[in-house]
Amino acid sequence: MANETIKNETFLGDTREFCERQKLEEIKKQKYLDPLYDAAFKAFLSDEQALVSFLNGVFHLGGDNKIKSVTVKNTEINIIFPQVKTFRLDIRAKTANGFCINVEMQKAKPLHFVERVLLQHSAFLLQSKYELDQETFAGQSTNLSDAERAERESRRYEIPPTFAIWICDFAIQQQDDYRGTWAIRNDKGLTISDKVKYIIYDLTRFDRSEEQVETDEDRWLFLLKHAGSALSLPDFGDETIAKAIHRILVDNASEALLREQVKSMVLTEEEQDYLAWIKMKGVNLGADKKAREMATKMLLKNEPIGKIIEYTELSEADIGAIKSEIDQK
Repeated sequence: MANETIKNETFLGDTREFCERQKLEEIKKQKYLDPLYDAAFKAFLSDEQALVSFLNGVFHLGGDNKIKSVTVKNTEINIIFPQVKTFRLDIRAKTANGFCINVEMQKAKPLHFVERVLLQHSAFLLQSKYELDQETFAGQSTNLSDAERAERESRRYEIPPTFAIWICDFAIQQQDDYRGTWAIRNDKGLTISDKVKYIIYDLTRFDRSEEQVETDEDRWLFLLKHAGSALSLPDFGDETIAKAIHRILVDNASEALLREQVKSMVLTEEEQDYLAWIKMKGVNLGADKKAREMATKMLLKNEPIGKIIEYTELSEADIGAIKSEIDQK
């Protein structure tokens, strides 16, 4: 299995360069970059005006309640576990009224998807809490007054509203519609906190035609789903959407954007998961082989079965099978 692991990794490495060249030629024949992949997704949606329009659509906000502005933030988050664990988010932003937003585009379903959503949001929440404290107590000296110290203590566990928006190009088995809103609830279904929410889109269930599109939410989802295969895209008479479409035109794309798009299309998360899986299998099989070799040596020395089980962690049945093989030689 170890040799197979090396062979698979070598194959993937040798063919990646060829696949990237081939993919680049395919992209150049298309009208638009596909925003279901990271590079084009960020070019399409990380512009401030586009993000404001998208978020107002997601949260169904209108009139005076509309989000007016957002601050697009650094997407890399480092959390100490005690070792540093780095999370790279697709889009991270904060609205003028203090809502912290993480928007993710997920083309392929990774292993442990739900756990990934929870873990990534935990890191995002911690970073957002840290930034809230920095803003709230900025400029305070180390010599705090009793009132300042009391305020800090009272806000020790205050968290900002954090929303994770995941746009997925695969079926979400836990929901029966293209949109699902998830929150932390008790066993009776009562929401414990409105400050942590997950909005998950299943694009495989979004089937509205151009004529059926009505809201900003519909418009952005329609464009995300169809841009990669479309010969033309409607801007719905919206200047912000028109500019977003312009940013993913292949003819307008810089070489850097094209290269990033190619990499995100060739080195998919499915491939990364596969590599991780074959490495894990290789390690497990290597450990099993060593344990069996140790058991064989101990049996030849007439060591007690209990001792062999303790040292090798093999089952009594496995050790019995190894003993039978020795006896037959």
